[in-house]
Amino acid sequence: MTTPGAIHQAEERLQTLLKAVVVSARVQDPASRPAGEEVAAAFAAAGALQPPYEPESLCLLVEHSNSLRQNVDAYATNIDGFGHRFEPAIDFDAEDATQKVADAMMLERLAARDSGLLAADTPPYPSEEEVAARKAELQQLARIERARLESFFDFCCFDHSFVDLRRRTRQDLEVTGNAFWEVLRDGKGDIARLVYVPSYTVRLLPLDSEPVEVRERVRVSAVSYDTVGARRRLRRYVQLQGSERVYFKSFGDPRVLSRSTGHTFPDVASLRAAAPTDGPATELLHFAIHSPRSPYGIPRWVGTLLSVLGSRQMEEVNYLYFENKSVPPMALLVSGGRLSEASVPRIERFIEENLKGKANFHKILILEADGSGTGDGGRAKIELRPLTDAQQQDALFQQYDERNIDKVGSAFRLPRMLRGESKDFNRATAESALRFAEDQVFQPERDEFDFLVNRKLLADMGIRFWRFRSQTPVTRDPERMTEMVERLVRVGVLTPEEGRLLAGDIFNREFRKIGDDWTKRPITLTLAGIQTGVEDLRARTAKGHLLEDAKQLLALREDLRAEEERLALGRMELARRYLDAERVAVPREEFESWLSEGAG
Repeated sequence: MTTPGAIHQAEERLQTLLKAVVVSARVQDPASRPAGEEVAAAFAAAGALQPPYEPESLCLLVEHSNSLRQNVDAYATNIDGFGHRFEPAIDFDAEDATQKVADAMMLERLAARDSGLLAADTPPYPSEEEVAARKAELQQLARIERARLESFFDFCCFDHSFVDLRRRTRQDLEVTGNAFWEVLRDGKGDIARLVYVPSYTVRLLPLDSEPVEVRERVRVSAVSYDTVGARRRLRRYVQLQGSERVYFKSFGDPRVLSRSTGHTFPDVASLRAAAPTDGPATELLHFAIHSPRSPYGIPRWVGTLLSVLGSRQMEEVNYLYFENKSVPPMALLVSGGRLSEASVPRIERFIEENLKGKANFHKILILEADGSGTGDGGRAKIELRPLTDAQQQDALFQQYDERNIDKVGSAFRLPRMLRGESKDFNRATAESALRFAEDQVFQPERDEFDFLVNRKLLADMGIRFWRFRSQTPVTRDPERMTEMVERLVRVGVLTPEEGRLLAGDIFNREFRKIGDDWTKRPITLTLAGIQTGVEDLRARTAKGHLLEDAKQLLALREDLRAEEERLALGRMELARRYLDAERVAVPREEFESWLSEGAG
């Protein structure tokens, strides 16, 4: 049975292996060596918590590993390397846009009535005129907000793009388990810049003992927020670079903290009065791979640490073979005599100088030896024997290294193809591997990142009408997807508008909206209407909303009613004319004579 003491002993042994990694002992650059006792003491003096694994040693392991970098780069490229787009909270060009605006207004009124801002007898559902006016207002605000969003993400980083910031963040997150953004605000308190902070330079401080009142934005409807208060225990951070120590506060912390000491002040004026050269601490946004035993994140490949170190040792053994354990290609054997003292240096010099290049290809080495006896038995025998069989023909521990590489790849749950190995793959297996990685690995990570951006950054910026969404790689076959969408549209399963939406997801671009009615009906119905002359494809210049369509239907009904009344009056007039015909009296005898004449 495993006891807590045994677990701690195993952890100490693992830390010893991590600190005693061979490559770190031979690195001469001071900037690349793991944090020593002085750095650890400086962080401890600042009150920082000790991370489970030394972050700088983890960075060194990735630099010198033959398997980690490929997996980390695959994560950074496929998760964060394809940019982003903004999806509307309400698509005002859609058919149900008016209904969604009405629902949003109803939710806002209910929230306001619950909070006492509206009278209890206020009707929650708005009128059609209110919905129409609100929709026009929201459309204008959404256009302004979209321009503001695009401008922010284009210039939110000083010397690199937002995609590059995401890739650096992903690399830190996968290497050390932690990543940090410094959030800078302007004079109005709005977010202005995002700055990448190396994770190995930052440590976490314990949670503050006293909770702090923070204000958070909570979504009330699809296009509105409400600000609520909550008491939370917040955390501070400290960064150490060289001899400089800087403190940060958590994202959303309303307090004024000193960036030099980490102490709290009631306002900026009090901070300036205490230390004129000091300034308020900025905010830090912390990304972490969750660990149940530490506030720090832990990289997902730590379980394969022994495999990483073993592969490094294998590489060093194979490298040192050429310096320390090389076997010469041939041996010169002399029996029944000995070489003269002058022959040995001559042979060495001849091999070094006269056996290289095509000009010396046919040169002959002549060896002479003195016999040790007389007669035939005293003849000297010289023999050149090759030693290639004793030489190592290939590197050692290749299967062991291959198994280690597979273990590291399985920790990241990545197929071999995404780690740079392209052999033993065909189209079917490659597509299956890419689809598995996309569905099970990359997309969940994108969703997690998108949630943090929408929940923290965009909510803090007051963005109401748009959602941040990471782009996905175009892993689908465009020809096959085009054929599939074409068939579904042709048989009426999809409308042309739905087909354009699928095409936008395939090619990662936003197609222009077409608001004509034919895009919202199956193409079979549209073509049938064209053939019978009922419908055509001409675009309607004036698109009415639901109220206008209702008015047109009412007017048509009145016209039909008037036409029915006109027809009824005409039929009544004909009937009256028939009933009011002139009658002439005829004597009986004369009438009978008419009949008798007709019979005769």
